Amino acid sequence: MYYNQNVVVQMNIGIDIDNVISNFNEVLLNEFLIHDKDLRNSGIINANADYITRGMFDWSKEELDEFYMNNIERIAKKLVLLDGTKEYIDKLRNNGYNIFIITGRDNGEYTNPYEMTKKWLNENSIYYDKLILTNAYDTHSKTKECLKNHIDIMIDDSKRICEDCVINNITTLLMDTPYNKDSNITRVHNWEEIYEFITEHTKN
Repeated sequence: MYYNQNVVVQMNIGIDIDNVISNFNEVLLNEFLIHDKDLRNSGIINANADYITRGMFDWSKEELDEFYMNNIERIAKKLVLLDGTKEYIDKLRNNGYNIFIITGRDNGEYTNPYEMTKKWLNENSIYYDKLILTNAYDTHSKTKECLKNHIDIMIDDSKRICEDCVINNITTLLMDTPYNKDSNITRVHNWEEIYEFITEHTKN
């Protein structure tokens, strides 16, 4: 791909939703804290846990699974954008990049994940050329869609998904989170860094 009078021509960018353009972890943690008060009010027992559902609270697996499955759709509908998301996606769009939203929500946790996600994206004025749903529990599902849709750069927060993309020669950016610290994949912390990487990568 190349620049033509400072406009990037036809490059496909794949973007995950939860913890990449939305504040999923923040909202989920708040919901856990609220529900924890109704259980035993133990609070966070392990602040060093790498993820909310992995020993941060003293919930049993049954308590955790029941709460998660009964509330995840409600939680997903109330997410908000991370700082800079709309601004930099709009910049990418205006520079000629194609925007593919690729999310792992087709995983049995939502009633109608495509329509729910489409509605949320529209409500938050997020531009996209194509919305693709995969199964988050299938490590290879996003890689397959990236290859099928000729994605040049994929942005995700899942270490295992990013590693699978890298193995298949897809340039990948890993959004920094507490649960993916042990990865050597190119790491980004915000949308300004994402935008700078993409624009510099295109010049090379």
